[in-house]
Amino acid sequence: MGYDVTFKLIAVSCQLSAVRQLWLRRIHLRVLAGKFTLVLPKLDPLAPGTFLAGMSAAVVAAFLVIVAMALLGEYTKARGQLLLTFLVLVPFCLSAIPPSTLLRRGRFQPVGWAGLLTIGVGFMLVATGIWATPGSDAFWKTAAIVSIVAAALLMSSWLLLMTPAKALVFRLVWTVMATTVLAASLLVVGIIGEIKLAAYWWPVALLLFASALGTLVSLAVDRRLQTNTDL
Repeated sequence: MGYDVTFKLIAVSCQLSAVRQLWLRRIHLRVLAGKFTLVLPKLDPLAPGTFLAGMSAAVVAAFLVIVAMALLGEYTKARGQLLLTFLVLVPFCLSAIPPSTLLRRGRFQPVGWAGLLTIGVGFMLVATGIWATPGSDAFWKTAAIVSIVAAALLMSSWLLLMTPAKALVFRLVWTVMATTVLAASLLVVGIIGEIKLAAYWWPVALLLFASALGTLVSLAVDRRLQTNTDL
């Protein structure tokens, strides 16, 4: 009975998400010759709005699973796995928005496609790990490597969405991207080689910090320069 209640709540969540998706796509009703005609816009499964709707649906579904467990007063492994799957889906959907935006704008499409592909594979690997709980180190290393590559492509997509107003910002953006790629490469090498030396990981940590800080600085400087140009 507990499973029935849980999955009924998930079904209701999916229905509500579908209704919200239709509303967000602005379905138009036109009156032609005294009859109502439903005009649907062309659906794009890789559009940023699709991933945003998926993220929203995952949040709602996770909340309903929590409510179901609270009402039933029972925690089961299956419900815990279902909740964890929805929670993991949220950041993956959020990460897919910048690459899909690149594709939508027709800019740096190889980066956009690579980002979406690695994000999708990363989610499938993590979801498999949640439900199948494989004990293989090779599996979790692969999942970690794919997730690292996905994160690097996410940050690169985010930076490539910028339209630098000055050459200084343009150079800064590409420097940050190079730092990100270097940090991700060192992370992958460290995981594959099972390197445990602190002397190796400290520079990697500094590169990651420099990459994150450089991204924020690039966005802030570019925004400031564009504001001054508009004025």
